[in-house]
Amino acid sequence: MFWILTSKWSVRRGTLLLLTMCNAHGQQYFPPGILEKSHQSDEFTNQWYSKHLRALREPSLWEASQLDLTAEAYRFLYLRSFHHPISVRLVVAPDKTATLVSKETNGKGGYEPGRLIRDRTIHLSQIQTESFLTALTEFSFWSLPTLLEAEGIQLDGARWILEGVNEGRYHVVDRWSPDRADDPIRIIGSRLMIELAHFRLPSRDVY
Repeated sequence: MFWILTSKWSVRRGTLLLLTMCNAHGQQYFPPGILEKSHQSDEFTNQWYSKHLRALREPSLWEASQLDLTAEAYRFLYLRSFHHPISVRLVVAPDKTATLVSKETNGKGGYEPGRLIRDRTIHLSQIQTESFLTALTEFSFWSLPTLLEAEGIQLDGARWILEGVNEGRYHVVDRWSPDRADDPIRIIGSRLMIELAHFRLPSRDVY
């Protein structure tokens, strides 16, 4: 870190700055060994996802979980092979309202990220925020496995990556093109991306 935190307020302030402003260079976005089972595959996937998060000028939620035990935030990263990368980050305030930050680059999720073309921030009501948090609980987000046995690095399709940080805990769930209507990550990701952030995507481009 580039500063020393000396009080509870400073810690809270530092975390809010980390979650709303971004010094992406040099950040570590994911714990080593969490995204793939083999070291080589994990390193490849980590670099791939991190490259897009840096282009989206996103902060590291993993680092935020270590900085402040009161921080609560969730992020959906949507990487389609041949379409624009998208991220939607929901930062929960102590009063259970939230800030929603949606971003998009003009590259391709399976290739180079391109440049930032969307960066919007809106504020959610307590009802909207609590509805989203209830959905996380109903789908047991914190208990979902990060990876599924049958999945690994796929060539074409889309990666649906959902991260969460709450009370010092960090969790990430990574799925490849979940096509079942009742898939938890598809439902949660779609709610963040389409219902709350209002991305207007043709149905054929959501896969």
